[in-house]
Amino acid sequence: MDDLQVVGVHGIRQRDTNEVKLAEDWSQALSRSIAMHIGANAAAPGMTTPYYGDVFPRGRLQLGENEEVAELEEDGDEEFLLQALEAHTPPDPSSQPPAGTLGKVPRMSPRVTAALAAIDRRFGPRAGQLVLSRLSEVQGYFSDKHKDKADQVRDRVLQSIKQTGATLIIAHSLGSVVVYDMFRRGQIPASVNQLITCGSPLAWLPIQRKLRLQTPTTLQLPTHVAWLNVLDPYDPITAGLGLANLTPNVTDELVDNQDDPHSAELYLEQRPVALTVHSHITQQHPIP
Repeated sequence: MDDLQVVGVHGIRQRDTNEVKLAEDWSQALSRSIAMHIGANAAAPGMTTPYYGDVFPRGRLQLGENEEVAELEEDGDEEFLLQALEAHTPPDPSSQPPAGTLGKVPRMSPRVTAALAAIDRRFGPRAGQLVLSRLSEVQGYFSDKHKDKADQVRDRVLQSIKQTGATLIIAHSLGSVVVYDMFRRGQIPASVNQLITCGSPLAWLPIQRKLRLQTPTTLQLPTHVAWLNVLDPYDPITAGLGLANLTPNVTDELVDNQDDPHSAELYLEQRPVALTVHSHITQQHPIP
């Protein structure tokens, strides 16, 4: 059965792939998951992943050999990063960064360096780099300077939903911020009735403030939308936090992604994702 379509929304990064490759990787991971947890003959949906890794400019602040963060372009940028990093893992002022764990650190305040070191100690070497690079992309998404680019991102997601008629969205990492923002703006069609978020940073209060939630620490979707949130407690992007404490409408499921806790494909291969997608398929297309 390939008439049920799923739209997958990736994190803001993903510059080294494209829409075809991304859809193929996600589709194969979801098909493996359904075959493993439901059965080899179980139906898998079609997968579309609107690609927008080309929309935002590449950052220029270098973190190690392969990680970059966006240029701090506006007043308040560094303060947002500080608030988010320290909300993620409060730093210990008496501790110093372990030698070599932070890579080549850009010119930032000692508070940022201390926060990165605290995240490294909690989640492992270079976890702070991963968190900072993703946070810089959140900052870029909400930046007034890049408002037109954020509009492009939301438009690509919306067009994919409309073109495929998808009723289920799977959002990974910062893609969950984009999708929640679209729900908040009333841009997600009412036909969508299932959301799966994986490795989401929506539990962070500074990100909720960026979303301008009327009631901080409270997330809300339309009442007809079922919401499954899947997280690996060792995924640094989630800060080890679920979303069930923020809304009664979300179900948290803890999983183990082994040695790559933030991997989108490993999240897709997890049993709670397979069960939810399969249930959605059978509800939309009951077996005679």
